Amino acid sequence: MSAHQDRLFALVTEKLGVAPEDLDTTATFDALDLDSLALIELSVIVQKEFGVQIDETALTPDNTFADVLSVIDTTAAVA
Repeated sequence: MSAHQDRLFALVTEKLGVAPEDLDTTATFDALDLDSLALIELSVIVQKEFGVQIDETALTPDNTFADVLSVIDTTAAVA
């Protein structure tokens, strides 16, 4: 587990109320019952915590935390 993943999962648990045992990089946001409002909140969390703007196409019900972490890792590596 990467440092980014650890931090992201901790924030999602704290801010969005997802149980830590439910967090998995392969689970879709839909499977985690994250609705559109929760996905907007996730976008804000990522921007504030990591300084990364997540494109709305990476935050659909069919996307996963692996998709978000890929954007964070790629952007953080460039910065």
